[in-house]
Amino acid sequence: MGFNIFKRLFGFLVVVFLLSSCATSYKTVYIEVAKPSKDMLPDSIVTLALMNRSVTSDFQDYPADSLQIYFYDNEFDVNAVLLDSLVADTTLKALGQLLYESGRYQVVIPKNRNIPRESKYYKVAEPLSWDYVRRICDLYHTDALLVIERYMDKIKTHYDQYQDSHYASIDSKYNAFVRIYDPKSETILRQISVDDTIYWSQQSYSQRDLFLHRLVSVKKALIETGIQTAIDLDDKISPQWQTESRGYFQIKDANSDSLESYINNNDWQAAFDYWKKLYDQNHGKSLKSKLEYNMAVASEMIGDFDGAADWAKKSYLTQYRQQTENYLYTLKRRIKVIDQFKEISN
Repeated sequence: MGFNIFKRLFGFLVVVFLLSSCATSYKTVYIEVAKPSKDMLPDSIVTLALMNRSVTSDFQDYPADSLQIYFYDNEFDVNAVLLDSLVADTTLKALGQLLYESGRYQVVIPKNRNIPRESKYYKVAEPLSWDYVRRICDLYHTDALLVIERYMDKIKTHYDQYQDSHYASIDSKYNAFVRIYDPKSETILRQISVDDTIYWSQQSYSQRDLFLHRLVSVKKALIETGIQTAIDLDDKISPQWQTESRGYFQIKDANSDSLESYINNNDWQAAFDYWKKLYDQNHGKSLKSKLEYNMAVASEMIGDFDGAADWAKKSYLTQYRQQTENYLYTLKRRIKVIDQFKEISN
């Protein structure tokens, strides 16, 4: 796992998903740009083994129908901790999928992924031994081990009837605690806690319609809670993506169709080479400035931020344009974000 994930991430930082034409000679592309999360892992951590240590003997896989009947038997007025083993496993699997889809991590979820524990479900056990962590990471060839150390869910339901209207609600309060172990340095890299409440409510003139068609079932509410827990955890350690726009000036020549193909295929190196060839033909000031601007954008797309800054400054000095001034400010903000990634990676 010796390659540099920071360099690899640039390939995911700039992903064109839409190309829209404008009436003018300036075209806009929309890109996805990553921003670092608070607890993102160091650059050296690329692959993660994911395991679950939260499941105790108190957990069970509640059958959906039996669980729903239990709540009906209690007039849908229940306030209890529900420890569902399927939900705990769903949380782990969903987290693994989210971490992988972030483009930042490679993930392994072992078949035997539950680590036995004897302490109460609401307690966080002592950290795992480093011999155990090393054994797991060596077995699955991963850089670190991520363990859900605690997962619990408290469900509160309520039912009321107001004249001819029936009303019911479900509050699902979750709490999870995760440790990430680095066997090489024998360091717990992160200890992350998430907790929140998801709320569902519905009403209907028919009690049957309310519970059979409108309000989510208790089992489904538990599963959706597990998925939301995974989303919260992923938000802490994966880069977050947002849509931004960039633009370039259309330069009409015999090979302009090739340029469109390069950009549609996200081949910004080829686009840069195309514009550089035109630039070297010594055009007038206006065209030269446009080409310098285009090469600045292409440089950013391929991760050459110093080159992007240099070409943008050249364009600004060759001939002033508002687009160039705006782009220089945008690029400055982008470089600041990249510096944040570098700080995390060190």
